[in-house]
Amino acid sequence: MVRIHKKRTELVRDYILLILGTGLMALAIQSAYDPMGLVTGGVTGIGILIRRMTIGLIPGGIPLWFTNLFLNVPAFIAAWFVMGKSFVRQTALAACLLSAWLAVIPIMDLASGDYLLAAVYGGFLTGVGISMVFRTGNATGGTDLVASLLHRKLRRYSVAQLLAVLDGLIILAGWYMVGARPALYAILTVAIVTKVSDMILDGLHYSKMIFVLSDKSSQIAEHILYEMDRGCTAIPAQGLYSDEMRKMLFCVVGKKEVLDFKDCVKELDPRAFVIVTDANEVLGEGFLEY
Repeated sequence: MVRIHKKRTELVRDYILLILGTGLMALAIQSAYDPMGLVTGGVTGIGILIRRMTIGLIPGGIPLWFTNLFLNVPAFIAAWFVMGKSFVRQTALAACLLSAWLAVIPIMDLASGDYLLAAVYGGFLTGVGISMVFRTGNATGGTDLVASLLHRKLRRYSVAQLLAVLDGLIILAGWYMVGARPALYAILTVAIVTKVSDMILDGLHYSKMIFVLSDKSSQIAEHILYEMDRGCTAIPAQGLYSDEMRKMLFCVVGKKEVLDFKDCVKELDPRAFVIVTDANEVLGEGFLEY
């Protein structure tokens, strides 16, 4: 019963993240990208170009919500046969939610013509929104889905490489349609989106992984165990130059604890060899729970 309740709780959480995430992405598109002509790649980038091309034919042009759904349909059909219906159902839900938000949120220039402001806050909103969607294990379709399908045939290239080519072609088309200045700011926006989403998905859980070689490893280990209240492991290590067997200490600490650790090593053994590196995610007692 507890297990079922937990699954239901996680399902509700995923739906909330999908709704909020796609809403933030749509807000960035309608208030920054579309008004300023920032073609940042993806199906929505194509939609911005199509809307601008059809403004003279249709009042307001073809709306983004329609192009987002329409252009995703062929990719979803192909993915249905290649990747399975369960994958398509999950991705289609996110794509439909994004289109629904695009239909509800009106076009508004919150940046007041400022390209830099549009790139920064639009990129921030999209980065936060897309990280929420990724947290659920879903994507919003578009070029992500097309790149995954192409990867099935072009194995020598990674999905990220194929995605970069597809989005790059869309940005180049935007360069031709709306000019160099919006295209250059669109590239800045893509960089901000990537940085913000990576920071949210990984950066919030960063810890520090430490390796220590010292003649006073026992004293350093005592400080880690009893003063810092962290676990520590001694690994037998042999120096190939000296052919000497020593104990190499290994431990994982929080970011704020690194300074305390360095002060300890400096006091006990200033000649100690220390390696400090990032650990993107640490699961277990004292860190994140499974």
